[in-house]
Amino acid sequence: MADAPMAGGNRRIDRILAQGFLNELDQLDMDEIRERRDLCRSERDYLSFLRRLLQGRRDLLRDELDHRAEGGERGSVVERVTAAMSESSRGPSRGEAVVIALPDDEIALARRRVERLLSDAHISNLSALSEEELEQAIARVEEEERGISDARGNVLEAHDALQGELKRRYRTQLKRLRT
Repeated sequence: MADAPMAGGNRRIDRILAQGFLNELDQLDMDEIRERRDLCRSERDYLSFLRRLLQGRRDLLRDELDHRAEGGERGSVVERVTAAMSESSRGPSRGEAVVIALPDDEIALARRRVERLLSDAHISNLSALSEEELEQAIARVEEEERGISDARGNVLEAHDALQGELKRRYRTQLKRLRT
């Protein structure tokens, strides 16, 4: 993964995956736990968006390979992009509504990251690529998507730990109020 978490780094992913981010949660005040949980939500949303972009690009590349193998009529570029994006958005969900909207600068960052990954693949002109170039581009996208999925899984674990601590504290407070 091109932007792997770095020890001592200052990005959200670096802070979330840093050693000690989840240490001694019971010693932190509620505001700090909420802040860390929200940090995880923001990173989760960014990684989810990035993953969807990658899946859409992969689907377009595969569609080109499939079309070459099968031949036949081909839909317009708009139809193919729409089909690829709608299929790639049907992944598993945690059943949560999106809480934090991604800022425009993060959307642009995600798009630039995907474009950088595929810059030598000339994805805007798929018909000009050889089958080998298409397969290499698919492999690059899939490798990046695996790295994003792994990082997202780690962020989700951190989020769940923080959310679990908040729930534990709320239950404790509720018990105190009842007694």
